[in-house]
Amino acid sequence: MGLRRVFFALTTLMMAGPVSAQAWATRAVCEVPEPGIFEAAFAPATAEELVEAARAIPNGVGRFWRLVSPEGAVSHLWGTMHSADRHVLDLPDLLEQRIAEARLLALEIDPILPTRAAFEAQFERGDWFRNGQHDPLSETAINPRVLDWIRLRTEGLGWGADAPERLTPGGLAELLLSDPCNDFSGGVLPVQDGRIQMLAMIAGVPVKPLEDPDRIRLRLDAPGNEDFAVDFLNIYGGYLNPETTSQDRATNIALYIQGRIGMMLAWDHAYMADLLGDQGAALARVNRYLLDDRNRQFVDRSLEELSQGGVLIAVGSFHLPGEAGMIALLREAGYSVTRIPLPGEVRK
Repeated sequence: MGLRRVFFALTTLMMAGPVSAQAWATRAVCEVPEPGIFEAAFAPATAEELVEAARAIPNGVGRFWRLVSPEGAVSHLWGTMHSADRHVLDLPDLLEQRIAEARLLALEIDPILPTRAAFEAQFERGDWFRNGQHDPLSETAINPRVLDWIRLRTEGLGWGADAPERLTPGGLAELLLSDPCNDFSGGVLPVQDGRIQMLAMIAGVPVKPLEDPDRIRLRLDAPGNEDFAVDFLNIYGGYLNPETTSQDRATNIALYIQGRIGMMLAWDHAYMADLLGDQGAALARVNRYLLDDRNRQFVDRSLEELSQGGVLIAVGSFHLPGEAGMIALLREAGYSVTRIPLPGEVRK
């Protein structure tokens, strides 16, 4: 069990402070020799249960989709995995071709800083700290075991085990949004989203961000969102399970390469329901914002460009499936959305 879907399949590219692996996140655990399905990774769920749950998720198979506007303009949608694993960075040839041919690349965020002032501001981080506010997380509804894992992570990153008492929920989340297995290659290798952006830049394709880089931190720290912040930290802290194994990671990457995004979502639900003992309620509440609300925003901010065609949208793969996923929303907007099967993917 342990480090699972959302590190790879949701949406964030923010980097934490000094990079240092937690004791459990060794290169032996993190480096996957060959992706493959290990059914023991799904425990306490079974593969059969997850396959059945995935069948109920619309558009749950496929990473690459062709979009045709009502006027006939053609664009594409790609579901990313926020990982620097070599198997994930090995993009399909057809995707690389479409990147080079694109008129515009739309990403969740543009991590390239726009000004020197923005570069300097990232080192200040004054709004990450509680500044005398009380309400330490140890006195909230954070699962005690999860809080211990969060402390291990912040200590391993050089922020100290007391970071939950010193940082705002949004500041703390900034540290948890980075996969510990990306620590080894941070500043050297991009995650997949970064590689896509790099290829677009080489080809001279401009980038359009679909949201502000600080959007999650600001949401968590906004007055009235305290309960959401607790849910969010329970979920992201829950992915730091020290029982994570190389087989867990191999299975996760294999599901992604096979295009089985719905099964990844089902696995995520089963894991969190077992860890938090809440039947998946916290994950559902978090996903109403992280997926449902942001899916709508991503689509709304893409429609003007999509009407002209030539756009490649690359967002976390969990944004694609589901009744409120981007595929369903684009179809509601009058677009024809057709899956492009890729080598290595399952048929359905």
